[in-house]
Amino acid sequence: MPSIRHEIPLQLLRNRPDVAPRIARTVFGLAIPDLPCWRPGPETVTLLSPGELHLDLVLVGTNADKPEFAIIHEVQNSCRTPELERIALSWPAYVTHVRQRLGCPVVLLAFCPDERTARRVALPVETGHPDFVFRPRTYWPGMLPAITTVAEADRWPELALLSAPGHLSDPERRNVLTMVLEAMHHLEPDLRVHYHDYISTCVPDRYRKEWEELVAMAIENYHWESDFAHEHQAIGRAEGRAEALAGSVLRILDRRGLAVGEADRARVTGCSDLDQLMHWLDLALVVDSAKQIFDLDAHPQNGTG
Repeated sequence: MPSIRHEIPLQLLRNRPDVAPRIARTVFGLAIPDLPCWRPGPETVTLLSPGELHLDLVLVGTNADKPEFAIIHEVQNSCRTPELERIALSWPAYVTHVRQRLGCPVVLLAFCPDERTARRVALPVETGHPDFVFRPRTYWPGMLPAITTVAEADRWPELALLSAPGHLSDPERRNVLTMVLEAMHHLEPDLRVHYHDYISTCVPDRYRKEWEELVAMAIENYHWESDFAHEHQAIGRAEGRAEALAGSVLRILDRRGLAVGEADRARVTGCSDLDQLMHWLDLALVVDSAKQIFDLDAHPQNGTG
């Protein structure tokens, strides 16, 4: 089953296909035409003999509905020998078959999790035909410019998420992660939880507390003021804020791998005291077990029900 680190980069590009030609131009210097429309294309190519090729993503640039250029985009998280052997056989076929089907130039880009994987996957593939050497164009998050301003995050939210994992050791790490949270407000509300999980899986353990603190601050200062929260105001502003805080307490504990008993879970979800919930949220970031939240709690719970 595809992992979240495989699916989320693809979803970001499906959500906004013109990100792919921007990457091709800025990272690789490729002469991708400036076309009025980019859209997802066929991800399955039927072969003459029985069988099909299953591509991760094809993005087609069109002019008056005529394909003018296509970008095949793969996500490749492994550089183990079996994967390299599969790539050598399949990726050249992807390019030639999509070119034949669409009748336009085609380039293949591959997004990798780190520099080592990107370098290995980029090794040239000798097809056997003279001068026909396939050279994958691979990149990793560190090759994308860091998104460090609100203006950039608002304009290119997909790039904020794609680039962030490559800049977590940079001096501007905190700013990069803050812009990730800013960018999420411009992405599909139903998928934000998955985008959060994607970034969480990419954040090294040594920076995880910093990330969780930024998430908690964003929830406190912004989340319920967003359009996404306004869509759920039928339950009332105060109740909606309490529900969001309770969910954040439990989510942080879950993401930290701390088991929460049913009684404690019910106690958190049943609380409507915002000060109490904020106190629990602060504790959730530092305790060693979920039980400690209530052991360390110096404030009586007076807002349940």
